[in-house]
Amino acid sequence: MATKSSDKIFPITTFISDLPTNLILQPLPSSENGSVSGRLIIVGDVHGMKKSLEALLDKVDFDKHKGDHLILVGDLVNKGPDSPGVVDLAMKLGASAVRGNHENAVLNAAAEIKVNATRDTLLHSRGVADDPVVPENPDAELPGNNIRDCEIADKCVPATSHSTASVLSTRHLDWLATLPLILRVKLPHVLTSCFGDTLIVVHAGLVPGIPLEDQDPHAVMHMRSLIRKSGDEDVFVPAELPGEESWVMEWNRCQDRLASKTMVIFGHDAKRQLQLSSYAIGLDSACLYGHQLSAVVIGASDGRFEHHVVQVECADVPIIPTVSVK
Repeated sequence: MATKSSDKIFPITTFISDLPTNLILQPLPSSENGSVSGRLIIVGDVHGMKKSLEALLDKVDFDKHKGDHLILVGDLVNKGPDSPGVVDLAMKLGASAVRGNHENAVLNAAAEIKVNATRDTLLHSRGVADDPVVPENPDAELPGNNIRDCEIADKCVPATSHSTASVLSTRHLDWLATLPLILRVKLPHVLTSCFGDTLIVVHAGLVPGIPLEDQDPHAVMHMRSLIRKSGDEDVFVPAELPGEESWVMEWNRCQDRLASKTMVIFGHDAKRQLQLSSYAIGLDSACLYGHQLSAVVIGASDGRFEHHVVQVECADVPIIPTVSVK
């Protein structure tokens, strides 16, 4: 099944954001301990599992004051026990992040909650039950109707998204709303790297052969595989179902043909869990379901970028998956 681009996308403030150069690690002059100006710590889907995130940051000795910078691949929130705590921690640490499908759903839910509250207030103030001048369909004249495409809010956005939206503050929601869909890290050429020239962080994936600016927003947050377009075997269509192979396989084949390589770090695919390949790393290792929380730690030493994967076991109470992720 191709991605459903008709699904609602919360208004996009920034589609592509470049990581500020001051946050991109640089090697320091040679020293006995091979110190660097900081590291990039890129973490997979947290889903409100704050204890697990704290355990992972402890394991990698994260230290903002030494130049470490945290990047989250989306789905910071929803389903897990402490979405507000995760967002608070991300904001406190000055983290970067991209919007995942769950951030998008929660933002839509928050908008629906606000519309419903406004509608209820107006209906109450007009005295719907007693006022004969109120139209037979009182919703027709109330503000916000243009953003609703179904009669019952829970049919528009899953109930879990409404629950999460209701416990997030305006400050939390405003921060989530500003997250880009694509975070680009332009690596300094003074360092050699297996990552190529550019590192891209997205939640779900990218379609090879399409410029970043032309990627479909819904697919960036939802895709797991690719299908060939009927009648044109050279064109790929993003799909939400896992398919026979991850979109990563075609991405790698495409990168092998290019002179300038791009590494993608992403999440979203809990069923496949940790994915390690030449030009893409998938970090959703299903912490939400009691498995691990994963991070890629990127440092610089001896004139080159180095990276390794760090994992911790789930430290929160997991949820029972509706579909097996093993």
